Amino acid sequence: MDHRRSRMTLIAGALVLALLSASGCGGKQNTTTEPEDLSTPDKVRMAQSMMNAGRVGDALSLMDEALTDEPDNAGVWSFYGKFNFQAGKYDEAEKAFDRALEIDPYMTDVHNFLGAVYNEQGRPDDAEREFLIALKDPAYPSPQMVYLNLGLLYATQGRDEEAISKLRSAVEIDPKYYQAHFELASLLDRSGKIGEAAREYEVAAPAYRNVGDYYYRLGFVYFRLGEKAKARDNLERAIAVAPGSNSAAQADELLRMID
Repeated sequence: MDHRRSRMTLIAGALVLALLSASGCGGKQNTTTEPEDLSTPDKVRMAQSMMNAGRVGDALSLMDEALTDEPDNAGVWSFYGKFNFQAGKYDEAEKAFDRALEIDPYMTDVHNFLGAVYNEQGRPDDAEREFLIALKDPAYPSPQMVYLNLGLLYATQGRDEEAISKLRSAVEIDPKYYQAHFELASLLDRSGKIGEAAREYEVAAPAYRNVGDYYYRLGFVYFRLGEKAKARDNLERAIAVAPGSNSAAQADELLRMID
């Protein structure tokens, strides 16, 4: 699991439908299924379902309709930016998030998203600025997400100690933020702090039970710590969970060395 995929997963999940009501897009849910009869919140919900089903073009078309209905709704622009981000259309996502902030400068989530867009565009300074703006909001309910994004940004720049510090902040805020534990473990592993890395990998387990690379990494850490039984157990799981993968091949090589 690379940092880019982790970051995409984080960003795709950060905005919630509560943004709609917060930005003037509330209202009673319409139970009809014809797009032209749907309320704006329903169109956003349907677009989200389409994105989840891989119907990117349909989702963006429906969001165009929602924006035609309510062109000054910051929440709709936020979701439009989110869906473009998921589709890899970073320039369009940037424009949408900029428009959302023009309408409502206090949408902290949008600063977090915009930072991720800038990061994907190879603009780390702009990304860092947006993440830090988000962290300045004391009322923001999910600062751990921003700390994760900032930690991943610093990690890509080789600023490992700063990255570790931000990831520690993320897991201190939310001890069950398993993705942050995994990324923290990866950085500790890379920094040679393998004892602590093993502990963080173990904490992350609930979110990675079906990921072969996770078990390979944990097995490799235990291998280097000289804990052969734990190493063998995790390396065997890596092969069982993802047979034929690169992780499985690497796990098999290590198992041969243990045996």
